[in-house]
Amino acid sequence: MSLVTDCQPLPDQFTLSTCTDILSHTLLRVFIWMIGVISAIGNFIAIIWHTKSMTKEFQVVKTLLINLSIADFTMGIYLINIASANIYFAGIYSEYLETWLRSPFCSIASSLITLSSFMSTVILFLISLDRYWGLVYMFDNYRLSYRFVVISLSLSWVLSIIYIGLPVIYSINQPSQYRFHGTNGACIPGNLSNTYFLIWLIFYCAFTFVIWITISMMYIAMIVTLTRIRKQANRQISSVEKIIQAKMIAIVITDLICWMPLYIVLLRFLFGYGLDTHSLPFIAVLSLPVNSCINPIFYTIFTRTFLNKANNMIRQLRNILTLCQVYLYQCHSNSSSQSFGRYKIFYNAIKFH
Repeated sequence: MSLVTDCQPLPDQFTLSTCTDILSHTLLRVFIWMIGVISAIGNFIAIIWHTKSMTKEFQVVKTLLINLSIADFTMGIYLINIASANIYFAGIYSEYLETWLRSPFCSIASSLITLSSFMSTVILFLISLDRYWGLVYMFDNYRLSYRFVVISLSLSWVLSIIYIGLPVIYSINQPSQYRFHGTNGACIPGNLSNTYFLIWLIFYCAFTFVIWITISMMYIAMIVTLTRIRKQANRQISSVEKIIQAKMIAIVITDLICWMPLYIVLLRFLFGYGLDTHSLPFIAVLSLPVNSCINPIFYTIFTRTFLNKANNMIRQLRNILTLCQVYLYQCHSNSSSQSFGRYKIFYNAIKFH
């Protein structure tokens, strides 16, 4: 292997990667580890939770949420993959740059971030559509059928894997100009100097942009419908309705925060203002993955059933710890019979707490 004697850019330049590290900034490394771990653990919990709580009544919703968690879980795997590679090549990245960029791990990472963002968008559209029909057309009994959801999800996964897999497979062991991710150390698809990859990315972003606009419009329509129903009933907004509306508004705002920076950069490029090559990798690494952390919070953790279950588990754990303390006290007591009586009284007191 030839030794690198001169490397550009210099470590203090504002770039995603430097000669020494894949991730140039300490804040970036910490953020990716934090988001990656939270996303992986949060969505893994969501997958288990929705699988165990699956019932026929909520079969459609649970199936959608399980698939959403799987899509977001892959984003966590992507982030952990990149963060681990940054540690592995720390201080010597320039010497192994091509080794990393041509490696199967980088190709897999490129597939994961693209597939996760794409499928998460599609599944959120189906979830929003089911909620929209159920609320706006509640008297017409419009809801997505389980058969429709299964077919839609199956087709979406298959077509997405094919659409994303083709450029990734084409990029295997290719020089930078023919690679999907070019020279991007985080393996983010963004080789805009290649016409075919540029066209691919335009279609990808246009499709997701249309879906996000549609999702936002559906949530706005749902908020308007809830407000109209409340006014027709001539009553004040309840605390439950406030929570529902707050969650809907939060979903729309967080989606815009996560995706809008990417769309702005690409629109500026398409309208001839040039491509901000420094901002694009940061946007892709910092903005898009945030959705994979937010989704399990909105759709799993902040649900009443999950919170009640979590409170029960915390209460049981507290009781167990209390019993352990009582047992230790009983063991160290001078009068075993008297201590055991106090132990039984205390046990009965917390047993039904």
